[in-house]
Amino acid sequence: MKLSTLKDWAKAQAARTIWAYGPDELVTRLRKIGVTPGSTLMFHSSWRPHNGFQGKPADVVRALKAAVGEGGLLVMPSMPYHNMSSAQWLAKGKPMNVLRSPSMMGLVSEVFRRSEGVQRSLSLSHPLLAWGRDAERFVEGHENTDRPFGAGSPFARILERDAIVLGFDAPFSTFTFHMYVEDQFAERLPVPLYEPELHRGKVIDYAGTESVQSVRVPSALANRQRRLDRIVARHEQNGALRRARLGNTQLVWIRASAMLQGVKELVDSGQPFYDTPAAHNP
Repeated sequence: MKLSTLKDWAKAQAARTIWAYGPDELVTRLRKIGVTPGSTLMFHSSWRPHNGFQGKPADVVRALKAAVGEGGLLVMPSMPYHNMSSAQWLAKGKPMNVLRSPSMMGLVSEVFRRSEGVQRSLSLSHPLLAWGRDAERFVEGHENTDRPFGAGSPFARILERDAIVLGFDAPFSTFTFHMYVEDQFAERLPVPLYEPELHRGKVIDYAGTESVQSVRVPSALANRQRRLDRIVARHEQNGALRRARLGNTQLVWIRASAMLQGVKELVDSGQPFYDTPAAHNP
């Protein structure tokens, strides 16, 4: 037997035994994290083999809904592209169809998108999914702002609700809420956060009506110069960013308000979390 095959066999055995956990254990751990009925939870995920979860992605979704309850709110990203920038996606010219465009943000998010009662925002580039209390009101108006992470977007409502942002085998770098945080300090960053020109594209709403939207996209320079490790270090120093393991699943979480506070501290103290272009091109 090849070594790689033996390793896979061993992981599969461990996933069924020592790493095994189910929906009830997931809800119990969420309670310890601070997710209670009425909470708002923004969930990022990667569905990895041998994670130990004894069930399907749909069972994860049901557990998450049970954890927040009908009086809470469950939110997930649902961008219809992956491994490319929003500018690259928009250059393809494909419409964002609120009903048909799949979420490329992991299998759990796509299963969530298809589940009962879920609302999807009409953002051209960064649509969010929501289920629970006031889900429809939470996602409304995303199409009316050219800054998908700005003050008029549902991302601002994540802060208003002081959501817990949680990664399920998904690192902090996947947390799209950090773009809202950076938007709050856009004028104080050493590089432009957005490209100067607006990007246009088509959105098809729930009624099948097509409209053209104009949005700002993160600048290529910002994407190159950003150093998320410095933000992560501040959050860890503050004790705001927490980690745990459930079975063979890595969990990482932080409060939305703590994400904003940590970056504010960096900006106010003059500790840049961007490298300036001059630092790389003396």
